Amino acid sequence: MPTVEFKNLFLLSQVEKRALHVPLHSRKLLIQGANGFGKSVIMKSLYEALGATPNKIDDRWKNANVSSCLEFEFAGETWFSVKAHGVHSLFDDKGNRRFWGQRLVKDWGPKLAEFFGFKLEMVDKDGQTLTPPPAYLFAPFYVDQDGSWENTWVSFRKDFYLPESAVTLADYHSGIRPDGYYSAKAELTKEKIVLSSLETAVETLRQAMTQIEEIEGTTPTYDLQEFASECDDLVAESGRLLVLQAEHRRTVSDLHEESHLVRAEAVLLKNALNEMRGEFELASSLPRQVECPTCGHEYQNSLAERFALIEDEGVLSKALTDAQSKMERLVEKERAERGKLDAISASLSRVQKILETRKQSLSLNDVLVAAGKTEATKILRVSLNDKIVAADGSRTRTDALRASMNEFTDRTRTSEIRKFYRTRLSMFSQELDVHLDDPEKQSIVSINVARGSEGPRALLAYYYAFLHTKIEFTTNARFPVVIDSPNQQGQDKVHLPQMVKFIFDHLPGDAQTIVATEDASGLEFEGVTIATYGEAKRQVLREKEFDRVKAVFDPFFQKILAME
Repeated sequence: MPTVEFKNLFLLSQVEKRALHVPLHSRKLLIQGANGFGKSVIMKSLYEALGATPNKIDDRWKNANVSSCLEFEFAGETWFSVKAHGVHSLFDDKGNRRFWGQRLVKDWGPKLAEFFGFKLEMVDKDGQTLTPPPAYLFAPFYVDQDGSWENTWVSFRKDFYLPESAVTLADYHSGIRPDGYYSAKAELTKEKIVLSSLETAVETLRQAMTQIEEIEGTTPTYDLQEFASECDDLVAESGRLLVLQAEHRRTVSDLHEESHLVRAEAVLLKNALNEMRGEFELASSLPRQVECPTCGHEYQNSLAERFALIEDEGVLSKALTDAQSKMERLVEKERAERGKLDAISASLSRVQKILETRKQSLSLNDVLVAAGKTEATKILRVSLNDKIVAADGSRTRTDALRASMNEFTDRTRTSEIRKFYRTRLSMFSQELDVHLDDPEKQSIVSINVARGSEGPRALLAYYYAFLHTKIEFTTNARFPVVIDSPNQQGQDKVHLPQMVKFIFDHLPGDAQTIVATEDASGLEFEGVTIATYGEAKRQVLREKEFDRVKAVFDPFFQKILAME
């Protein structure tokens, strides 16, 4: 993971002839000073020099027109980010201006993002894809005193103007949705706009062709040869449909005849079955010895003979059932074939109607009207075909980009990241004497802040849990952690030292950390450099440092004013 380390901060006001040099070489730096003596100005200037907009800027500071220069190390080299004369510039250690920009979003932001390998892309309210302002790059690393101790992701509130900024920042910087996801998302947004435009064009061209076809006169054709070709095609299609119609008619006739035979067979079987049932009932009602009324001979009315009648009845019943089933299948086939025949007849009717129109003799006026319609239709059809092909290609690219986004959203990895974050949050909350409701359900975007002094401690636990998560699961640039005024909501003598100690003891990935607080006397931290700034109320710049700091700025000013 590439790391940024701050080395020096230079502030210069040519209006007031005052300046300030803040050495930042220590990896653990605590800047102390009474309220109103300017320590927060130093903290705001650190990331402001790189292009982020602080939440609150004092009017006097604005009027002083302060230039800032931040010296930092990155990728094994020394760099200078200079904000002066309404321009942001990046210089190398030899004084060469690598790039510059006046506008944070249009100019400076994209160049700085490329420099640090920041690939997040977002969409504004107008649907335009853009690289967000530099504040989105620094967001997890800066805790300001004018909002960050009340809510998450508000350290640069003015710059976080894009839709769903908090969710996007949390997903991106935690690694839940990496660079590739947002690159694909940005491309998808662009492709959707292209596709929408193409679909509108296709619909417009189709409507135009419909209107041309409704102009009174003959049906438009490309030319006489094509007219004849179309007629030949229609005749051929008509012949094919007639053949199909004849075949289906024969099939329907055969099915109908077979159905009629099966129906007659079923009637015979039913009559025979009824007759046999009558004989059985008669035999059952007679005595065992039956006298023939004609010859007087006696016959045995045995049980076996009656069972023979029952057996014959079963055979007839089975035959009747089979006949009825077969008849139902034949009726269904006949119905299906008639449906096909109706469809063929409808198609044949349309073809014949067109042929009748084609066969009518054309006047010279008809030919002229048709020629104009033909040329217009030809042009529109060519354009329509091009737009349809382009729209199909755009849909394919849209589907591919959606699939790419899904590939970058791995549920297993997301679950692992959230579990890691919640474990750190629970551990840090306990250490900072913060009670969390349902630690296993805490959002990675925000935290429910308790009232009173517990609230800032809960937010500190959140910020550090998130930073540890970011360093564990992402590989993009890591910046120094800057924390301004943790003494919020009246932290007592136990909790304030506890918070400051926690900040330095739990540095995520041994990151450089700069903290501003009030009087730090009595606090002892191993390896922490303590510095004091501010000569008077609302006055952090010093007259005695003006010449020395101006000498640092002069080479940069020459390049900036020369617009090299």
